[in-house]
Amino acid sequence: MDGLPPVTPMTALIVDVNGRLTYIGSDGCRRIIVGDADLLNRLQQLRNLPSDEMEGGCGI
Repeated sequence: MDGLPPVTPMTALIVDVNGRLTYIGSDGCRRIIVGDADLLNRLQQLRNLPSDEMEGGCGI
């Protein structure tokens, strides 16, 4: 984290017009979580799989 303090998310996660997963932090800056639209699409596909196919997933 390069010594920067953590920033609390103040908005829900959104997908912007460029297909990036983002949120706005308590400092008013938009943060990009996933900046690759193809990667985001793949993550959404994986999330829609039956839960037994995503062993060790992150809270589906």
